[in-house]
Amino acid sequence: MAVRKKSNWVERLFELDKFVFEKVIIEQEVIDAIVELAEQTYPKEFIAFLEGKVKNKVLRIYRLNYQEYIANPSYTVYKMDFPITSDIVGTVHSHPGPSNRPSKADLQSFSKKGIVHLIISMPYSSSTIQAYDMNGNMIDYEVA
Repeated sequence: MAVRKKSNWVERLFELDKFVFEKVIIEQEVIDAIVELAEQTYPKEFIAFLEGKVKNKVLRIYRLNYQEYIANPSYTVYKMDFPITSDIVGTVHSHPGPSNRPSKADLQSFSKKGIVHLIISMPYSSSTIQAYDMNGNMIDYEVA
């Protein structure tokens, strides 16, 4: 699992330690919404933002946040940014094929927005969702 485990004084000074976690939990309602969105938007991709908070070194993702985006079967591009003080911790998007591995464009996006990124692939189900960190490394998560 590639999650950050220790905070240092710089992270505490700039309040970045709120992103230091040892475990990721995604609420079942979020997983269900991801599967439903992927099915409804197929063959186009969808993108949404993950809302969450870190408490006791556990990142709990509790909601999807939707923004206007442009989509086709090959890519999605969102149009709006959130303020830095929001609870946005990452993104989720669909791939209309069997791979949930990040593309080069996905990796560029990961490094710009958030700390956890999910990709769901066909056939759309909870078992085809993979989580990645901002560098594109796979991370584990639990569903609660």
